[in-house]
Amino acid sequence: MLKPTLSILTALLLAPLAVLTAAEPPLVLILSGQSNMAGFGRAAELSAEWSTPPPNVTMMNWGRTQVLGTGSIGPEVTLAHALARAMPGRQIVLFKAAHGGTSQLAWQPELDQARIDRLKLSHDQRVGHAYAQLIAAWKKAFPAGDIQPAALLWMQGESDARVPELAKDYEQHLARLIAALRRDLGAPQMKAVIAEINPAKVTPVSPFPFVDEVRAAQRGFPTKDPLTTCISTDGLTKNKDEVHYDTAGQQSLGQRFAEALLPMLAKGAR
Repeated sequence: MLKPTLSILTALLLAPLAVLTAAEPPLVLILSGQSNMAGFGRAAELSAEWSTPPPNVTMMNWGRTQVLGTGSIGPEVTLAHALARAMPGRQIVLFKAAHGGTSQLAWQPELDQARIDRLKLSHDQRVGHAYAQLIAAWKKAFPAGDIQPAALLWMQGESDARVPELAKDYEQHLARLIAALRRDLGAPQMKAVIAEINPAKVTPVSPFPFVDEVRAAQRGFPTKDPLTTCISTDGLTKNKDEVHYDTAGQQSLGQRFAEALLPMLAKGAR
């Protein structure tokens, strides 16, 4: 795979978004899901061109500000650079809220604890109600209530690919999640970019026998919701576990998110 560089984004970023003014509110994006959104990339492996945070981007992790590109990283680094170059006059906030190993049940607006316990979903049991935690962190970060998310970037589904009834219900669960965020955060036009999962059905870590069913639900979701799109993760490099993207894979994932999101934002005039 080609090493991710800023030049890969040149053609995309030559077409700027609509003129933005300093009076506009910040562009806030929710980055959420499970471990491949939380990130298994290593900031220490970033080249100099990526390791300096753009001045107009703020990174938040569960509502707490942190330095972009430190520790373990997800797709936020290359995403931040792409957005900053496309919108140099706009303040951008990446609001990340991800829990490794969680199924869609943890992210539903109403927690079905009995079902979680029946299916023995240990990560969901440990984490608790991830959706409620996201909403609480958002309200703490933006207490005035005058900020709405422009888009959700969603990287999740491996856990659901292990359980047949969760794979079957994936589309329904995703629809509930997106509808609830639009309602609870006052953002009826919130966009969503959904990244496909792509572990093999059997990996060194765990079996994922229903990966095809989850991917089909993710790929078909934009036909049900015109404010959403789905991106491929095929070809992204991974760690030895064949599940989690390595540093280069996370850099490429961030670029793919940006390539899908920027035209959506321009079309929606956010």
